Amino acid sequence: MRKIIGISLAVALLTSCSGVSAPGDSKEKVAEVAKNLLNGLPGSNNEIIIVKIDDTNQARPQTGIEDADVVYIEQVEGGATRIAALYSAKYPEIVGPVRSARISDMEIFAQYGKFGFAYSGAQRKLISVIEAANLFNMSAERFGYYEPYFRDESRYAPVNLYLHPNILLEKAHAKDIYFEKATKSGWVFGPIGTSEKDGKKIKNGRKVLGVDFSWPAVKYGADWDKVSKKWLIRQNGEPKMAKSGSQLAADTLVLQLVAITDSEYGDKNGGVTPHVESIGTGNALIFRNGKVFDAIWSRPTATDTTTWKDAAGVDIPFATGQTWIALVDQERQPKVIEPEIPSDTATATTK
Repeated sequence: MRKIIGISLAVALLTSCSGVSAPGDSKEKVAEVAKNLLNGLPGSNNEIIIVKIDDTNQARPQTGIEDADVVYIEQVEGGATRIAALYSAKYPEIVGPVRSARISDMEIFAQYGKFGFAYSGAQRKLISVIEAANLFNMSAERFGYYEPYFRDESRYAPVNLYLHPNILLEKAHAKDIYFEKATKSGWVFGPIGTSEKDGKKIKNGRKVLGVDFSWPAVKYGADWDKVSKKWLIRQNGEPKMAKSGSQLAADTLVLQLVAITDSEYGDKNGGVTPHVESIGTGNALIFRNGKVFDAIWSRPTATDTTTWKDAAGVDIPFATGQTWIALVDQERQPKVIEPEIPSDTATATTK
């Protein structure tokens, strides 16, 4: 009996000294996986580069958009649209075609800190505003339209200017310039379902097939794809394709309804540059996992990140992956494409 007790004590001492968990001890520490704050996927939060990209028919198919963490669509002169692609997790080899900056860019993207801003150029009146903004001006004008920028000789100007983001970083670092890394985002990531706040159950979303939304000169749309589990993007009635051959798609699609008014700026053709009001609060629609969620967006100041909550003040979680944010005029309501009600169900309802 004494031998058995002695052996048991020895085993216990060895276990405690070696740090080995005793049988039945399930409290093992699991190392947390680092995730990118902007796409929610495992990975690093690298320096932020935002690239302005042409969105006309002549610019398509575009290059590098599918690798962005966040894609913005904003209105420019004549009711056309322009894209801003935000990169942090990884940088594609090539992005473009690169186009010029607009007055709304400084306000929209101030929430991302002192990022690297890549664009072709800007009207003289706007340059001083860009220089005063909290960003690193990395325009093609600064580099004389040479490396890290280059012209694609198979295209005609102005839709033939492209960027090598990695070379842009090398050029910046050589001058001891380091762009700010992602340290926060206004959205959260997580599963959807029924959430609870103050003891109340909150219904999260309704199933939809897709959505149509537009600007004065451009029509966009997105359709839920059950196979890829993404929202496939359409532009002017056609699939919006990448140069790589794949259709551009969003894991989360946000339609942020904003006020769009005339600014004091304009283009060389006499067109008035619109101003997108991205500070304040308003309504939004968030599409993810085949559902749409009614949301309220809020951004008190330029340096605050935009938050996305439901009527009860609960964050509406985004799906991990690429997010598209379309800044749509609040006067142009999107058309949500609802599933058709089966004829037998409709008949039963009307009885």
